[in-house]
Amino acid sequence: MWPGRVRTRGANMMLTTRTIGLLVTMAVVTGGAAWGVHALIASAGGAGSDYGLDTNGNGKFEWLVVEAQVSLPTAGTWEIYADLSTDKAPGTGACGIGVPRPLPMMQTSTVYGPIAWTNERYFFPVGSQTVRMSFNGTEIARAGVDGPYAVHARLSLGGMPYMGMPVPEPIPADGFVEWNYTTRAYAVSEFEPPVRTAFFTGGHTDSAVDVDADGLADFLGLTADVHVNTAGHYSMYGTLSKESGSDAIRSIAYAYRDFNLTTDDTTVFLRFRGDQLRQTGLDGPWDFALTLFGPVDLPVVAIGPPTGGLLRPVPISYPETLCGSTRAYRATDFDDTVEFLRYTGRFEESTPDRDGNGKYDALVVRAEVDVLLGAGFAVSGVLHSVGGSVELARATGQLWLRDGLQWVEFVFPGPQIRGSGVDGPYEGMLSITPGPAGIDPTRTYITKAYRAADFDNESLGTRGYWISNVTATPTGSNLAIAVGVTRGPDMLALVFEDSLEVRVTNATGAFVGSFQTKVYLASSGTEQSFTFSVSGLSAGRYTVTVILGPESRPVDTRTVVVTV
Repeated sequence: MWPGRVRTRGANMMLTTRTIGLLVTMAVVTGGAAWGVHALIASAGGAGSDYGLDTNGNGKFEWLVVEAQVSLPTAGTWEIYADLSTDKAPGTGACGIGVPRPLPMMQTSTVYGPIAWTNERYFFPVGSQTVRMSFNGTEIARAGVDGPYAVHARLSLGGMPYMGMPVPEPIPADGFVEWNYTTRAYAVSEFEPPVRTAFFTGGHTDSAVDVDADGLADFLGLTADVHVNTAGHYSMYGTLSKESGSDAIRSIAYAYRDFNLTTDDTTVFLRFRGDQLRQTGLDGPWDFALTLFGPVDLPVVAIGPPTGGLLRPVPISYPETLCGSTRAYRATDFDDTVEFLRYTGRFEESTPDRDGNGKYDALVVRAEVDVLLGAGFAVSGVLHSVGGSVELARATGQLWLRDGLQWVEFVFPGPQIRGSGVDGPYEGMLSITPGPAGIDPTRTYITKAYRAADFDNESLGTRGYWISNVTATPTGSNLAIAVGVTRGPDMLALVFEDSLEVRVTNATGAFVGSFQTKVYLASSGTEQSFTFSVSGLSAGRYTVTVILGPESRPVDTRTVVVTV
C-alpha cells in the first residue's frame, strides 16, 4: 500500500497500487476527459495564488502558474504531480458524440478533466514552502472550458506513487501530501491557442460512387473543406457510425488516406467501402468522424501523463477533427464487392539487360492503374503465346498502393521465357487482387514480338528502384543536370541504399565532369532528386551518363546527349 490516507466524506480510503492503476486506466480509456483520481478525494482547499504568464508579449497566456503554500514534514527531493480540472464539462465531447458518463464508482463527482497537468521535482527543506506549478496554456485553450479551474496536487518524497515510476524503499510514512485549490476565473480566449497546421472549415459533402455502373455503389465518398497553414504530407482517418439503441453506437465503416497539401483552401476526401456499409444492414444517415494528422514530419503525439522525467510543454501538432452526418442512404444500395482500382489503359514494356551480355534478364510489363482505395495487393501475371493455354512464364509479388494514379510492374523472368522456346508476341493475363477482399480487375495485354533465344538463361533478379528521369539543360557555357531515382511500391520495411554516379564527356570521350553521391530510399514509392552543374564548357556535343549502383553490376543506367 502507498503511505497516506485520504478522507472521502467521512470514510477512510487507502490508495493501493491496484486502485491507482485502475483509476489511471479509466482516465486513459475515456480519452483524457475522465473523472480522475482526485474525484474520490474531498477538497480541503489550500492557501495559494495563481496568475497567467505571457512569455512572448502577444497578449495570450502561454502558462497558468499556480503557487501552493504547503507544509512539508520532511526535507528531501519531492515529486510534484498536479492536474487541472473544471467543475463543468464542454457542451459536447469530441466530435459532438457527447460527454462520457462518469463510471459507476465515480458518479458522485462533478469534476471534468484533467485538461492539463504538470510534473516537476524540487528539493525542499522541512516546514512551510511555496511550490510553483505551471500548466500549459495551449492545453487549457484546447479544452475549450472557461475557469475557474480545480487544481489537485500530489507531492511525494522519493518518487511518484504511480504505475511505472520508481519508488525507493522504505518510503517515509509522512512522504505523501495532497493539496487542492481553485483558481480565479479565466476565459479560454486568454490562453495561447494551439498551432493549427491545417484545420477543417466545416463544409462537407457525401455521395455514393458506382465504379462499375452495375447499379450498386462501390463506395461512399466523403469530402471536407480544409484550410492549410503549413504545406506538407498529411494523413486522415475516418469512421462511420450509427446509434442502434439507447446506449449503443455501432461502427459502420472506416477509411484511411494520406496526401500532400499545399498552403491554401482546399478539400480532402475519403472513400468508405460499400461492402462494409451493406453488411451492417443499417441505413443512413450515418454519423462520421474525421481526424486529420500532419504534417507527418512534425511531432504528432497523443497527450498523456508525463513519464521518464519529461517536462512539459512539449512542442505538439494537435490532430484536427470534424464530425457530422451524411445524407440518407439505404444499406442495400451498396455493393457487396468493390473495385479497389481500375486500369487506365496505359501500358509500357521493357527488356532490361543488367549484366550487359546482350541477353534480356526479364520482360517487364508496366500497367498504369487508378487506385480508388489504398490497400495491400497481390500482383500476379501469366504469360502465354497469343491464343495459347500453356504457361510460359509467371510474375508474382506483393505491394502497397496509395490512392491515385500509379504504375504496377509485372516482371516475367527471362530464363522462364527462354526455357519455353516460344517466340512472341505474348499474351499476358494481369491480375491485381486487393488484400481486404474485393474485385480482381484481371486484364489481358499483348506484348511486342520477341525471340525466346534473346532472353538470358540466368537472371540477376528484379530491381526495386530505378532512374526515373535524367535531364541536361545547357545555358550558355553551363550545363545543369537533374536526376530522379524512384523506389517501387513494395511492402518491405527497410531502407534501400546505393551509389549514384554521373559522368559528363565531350565528343572525344574525355571527362569534363564527374559526380558521385549516395541514394537513400526510405520507404515504398519514395523518390529522391539530385542536381549537378558543369560550367566553363566550350561549344560542342556532350554525353551525360548516369549509373545507379556499382558499375560492374548496375541497377540502372541512362544516357543523354546534349549540344552546348
